[in-house]
Amino acid sequence: MHVLHLPIVDTSETALVASELLGEQMRDAAEKLKALCRQLEERHGANRDGGFTCDYILREALLTDLASELTAHGGYNLIVMGTTGLDNTMEELLIGSNTEAVIEEVKCPVLSVPGTAPSPALERIIYATDYSTEDMYALKQVVQLGSFFGSHIDVVHVVKPNARSSSEEAEHFWGELQQKFPGVPLSFHEITNKHRDEGLKNYLKKTGGEVLAVVRRRKGFLKELFSQSLAERLTYQAEVPLLVLQGEKATTT
Repeated sequence: MHVLHLPIVDTSETALVASELLGEQMRDAAEKLKALCRQLEERHGANRDGGFTCDYILREALLTDLASELTAHGGYNLIVMGTTGLDNTMEELLIGSNTEAVIEEVKCPVLSVPGTAPSPALERIIYATDYSTEDMYALKQVVQLGSFFGSHIDVVHVVKPNARSSSEEAEHFWGELQQKFPGVPLSFHEITNKHRDEGLKNYLKKTGGEVLAVVRRRKGFLKELFSQSLAERLTYQAEVPLLVLQGEKATTT
């Protein structure tokens, strides 16, 4: 999907120039999208033998409006967005703004993929939990995704060194996981680190995790997620894709 947006203009003369420019941009974008589809057909056999299909969407629209429309009414249930994965303030502001806006508007998972990330086989998915009531619903989405690839799912909780760790709470959570997802290749781990993002990144490197999944919180999510906190740092600095999932409450409002 690619969107272009016609800027607001004041006069009929500038409107004509803007319209002509938009037309050129649309034609150029269409050619590039067609070429991408052809590459997928040649490399992965798209649109052949019913394995999977590939098409493109090109609209004059706002990104958030179109993403919301397609996921709400078009039958699409996952959005993938690329990030640079580089330490570039302007890139982070632009990409972060787009990612933040899309996640806030849509009701489906969003997968953010750094441009520097290796091609994942999805053999191992890391899910970051804080023992919230939304974890089981979010994990259901992770399990559904993992089932297509035979993924092993590591459920990880980060505890600060001086914090009280409730073994009873951890045991209860692990028991609930086993009951909720019988037969699913799951494991549960509590790790200790002063910083949650650092602990998760260290765990990813140690275990060879290929995707990190976090749940979208309904209350204060964007402030927590994108204001110098966990997922912002992970999105811009991570070396693996970040899957942002919807919590149960977020999907029912």
